[in-house]
Amino acid sequence: MTTEVVKADATAGERGLTRKTARRLAWAERTVYGAAGTWVAVAPQMDLPWWAHGAALATGALNGVALWKRSDTDDWTQRLTSSLRALPALGGVGAYAAGLLVLVFDYPNGWPMLGAAVWTAVMIPMAPWTRSMGLKRAVENLPVLAGAQEPADGEPVTFEDHMRVLWNRAQVTGDTTLEGIRQYDRAEPDFEAVVLAPAGQVVPRTLDDRAIAGVFDVPVDEVTTKEIDGYGPGRLAIQVAPRIAEARRKTEALEVEAEDPGASLERIWAEHVNCVGGAANGVDLVEYNIGEEQIRLRIAAPRGKTLGVNHEALCSALGIDDISRLVMEGAGPREAVVYIYRANPLLHVRSPTVEDLTMDDRGRISVGIAHDGSVARIQLFNFDTGRAQHGLTAGTTGAGKSGLMRILGAAQRISGVISWMADVQGGMSMPEMEGRIDWMAKGPEETMQQLRALHAVKEYREANSRGRGDFDFHGEWCLIQWTGDEINRLLSSLDQDIRKEAAWMIGDLQKTGQKVGIGVDMALQSLHLKELGDNHEIREKGKEGHVFLLRTASSSTQGMGLDGIAPIGAHVSPIPERIYEGGGAKELFDGTAATEGVPTPGMGWLITEGKATLFRTFVLKKVNGLYPQLEKLMDGHPMPSLTPGEARAAGAAYARRGAAEAGKAADGPSAPSGARGGQTGLNAELERIVGLLEADNKAKEEAGDLPEAPSPMAATKAKAPTIRERVLAVLEGHPDGMALREIRTAVGCGTEGGPGTNSVNNAVSALANENLLVALGKGVYRLP
Repeated sequence: MTTEVVKADATAGERGLTRKTARRLAWAERTVYGAAGTWVAVAPQMDLPWWAHGAALATGALNGVALWKRSDTDDWTQRLTSSLRALPALGGVGAYAAGLLVLVFDYPNGWPMLGAAVWTAVMIPMAPWTRSMGLKRAVENLPVLAGAQEPADGEPVTFEDHMRVLWNRAQVTGDTTLEGIRQYDRAEPDFEAVVLAPAGQVVPRTLDDRAIAGVFDVPVDEVTTKEIDGYGPGRLAIQVAPRIAEARRKTEALEVEAEDPGASLERIWAEHVNCVGGAANGVDLVEYNIGEEQIRLRIAAPRGKTLGVNHEALCSALGIDDISRLVMEGAGPREAVVYIYRANPLLHVRSPTVEDLTMDDRGRISVGIAHDGSVARIQLFNFDTGRAQHGLTAGTTGAGKSGLMRILGAAQRISGVISWMADVQGGMSMPEMEGRIDWMAKGPEETMQQLRALHAVKEYREANSRGRGDFDFHGEWCLIQWTGDEINRLLSSLDQDIRKEAAWMIGDLQKTGQKVGIGVDMALQSLHLKELGDNHEIREKGKEGHVFLLRTASSSTQGMGLDGIAPIGAHVSPIPERIYEGGGAKELFDGTAATEGVPTPGMGWLITEGKATLFRTFVLKKVNGLYPQLEKLMDGHPMPSLTPGEARAAGAAYARRGAAEAGKAADGPSAPSGARGGQTGLNAELERIVGLLEADNKAKEEAGDLPEAPSPMAATKAKAPTIRERVLAVLEGHPDGMALREIRTAVGCGTEGGPGTNSVNNAVSALANENLLVALGKGVYRLP
């Protein structure tokens, strides 16, 4: 829709100049003037043939004749346009002729050269040829003050005349007239015009889009009306069937976008994202960076608002079928960075190296690759606080939890950390860890023994730490990292005593183990409290170090993992089970969609140090059910273990921890995965079996004099005095007696872990009935 007064009659097919075209034409015209000015100043003094000078003079003569013929008209616009177009040639030839006449009239040669310079200086800023085309366009935009009369009967009727006849015959148009009719294309019925009311009147309000559509018999949505800038309500600009205008605007927009891809991105964002009903109305596209494989967008919500963008809606608005190709990372409450990839960046991830799995000076190890190509790291030990770190991994079956635990175990051995791992599933998840870490527990029973031993080691360290509030990483004790895979099988056991004891030990290790260098990592399928022994603290304490959210079976598990630890503005998208390249709707319709997707084990979100990052664990190649590459990384590095004092505290189960593996290996050697069938591999396997048998014999000798690590819950219950014993002990120091209210306070009613009020009241009453207490009055008792 034009924003100016509509145009008067125009030559068929004439469009005028767009701004872009006008700038290019003016630039070309000025370049020509610069070159021509130099030629006009120099050429008359050069020894050129007569016909070269004659051609220049003939050009001026022809332009003068053309100007004379075009001036023979009453249209002053035509005369002005023709004069502007003839001005460059006439002026340049005049300066050229002045240079040729130097020898004839014998005047100084500098004057013609000065004339050429003046001509060039005037023509370059003026650009009269381009200006003449713009002038014609501007004149067409002048308001039409008087319409043409209707043609007489029998005269040929033009398109404009026909539109006026339709307008004048319609009753709804009243006394208004249709002026300045301009048809965009003679082959299409698209035009624009001005509705002109009589002097001193206004265009009726009844002349709306619906009424005008009825006059010309077109759909209502193909009529557009707009007030004219600079005029009152007596004029109204209309546009009827604007197909050509819309097509022209789109063509111009496409030309711009072809040269500047950012313009296309800005248009898509304005039309489909930041608009009413869009994916993120009110969210601005602050800046962007377009690369060959990645596009980065920085987006921001208005001040005073928080950024809330639906991941799937944003993918739809940007035309992305594979939602795994778009990653959004929060950067505060109102800003985020959006990464758009040509293909999922985590489909192919490299294998780990020894350098990746070696702890750096900040206590960090690398566990995988982030979506932007950087290394994903976690802390095993925080040197700033002097504490071990806990972790939590959530993911459904096949999500890659065991693979992540393998990498953690390898990194712990390589970094000199005592690694204790428990596979409640019976050792099926991580068979290559057996014999390559300090203690690998298999099944629920061995896991309980390991937890009891670890709790005993914690108490030993607490008793011998001399009141130190942090852990000396370089001291006599090594950092211990306990990793429990499929631990929810233990915490949700049908045996109530095992479930309660396991939950209590894990919770206590999480609360107090950090200070004495004991970290706890757990891998679970779900974070629901039912799967955690109804222990809320286990879930919350496990989030303090790092959280791995792999592919989960429900959104509630993901929400529980994020609750309380997710960085402000984090946008964690779900992980698909498989990624299908070339599996969009078009490929499905055509029958060419990929049927074999790429599985996504190990892909997930790492939440640590106040940041949520999409990553994937290092990929290990499986050979005959094992990972020889991981075995090779671990072998050759010393295996740290407990000090003698810690080993005594851990008990007999720790001393005989390698016996089961040694017996299994002695039953029949199997060729190692890396050199199956070769003599070298067989010798290596035999050496390993001999070493295990020697370790087994030594373990049996050490275990003969060691007791099993006690159950901490049973020990606590055995040591804890009964309520009756507490009441009697309190009254021993008060021979004059105490009120019942004072007795309840003294035995710890209302404190954490203290007895209940009714329990104390019942105990006092029972002691009084047994004559073990004497009632001095209402609610006052003493010992007899």
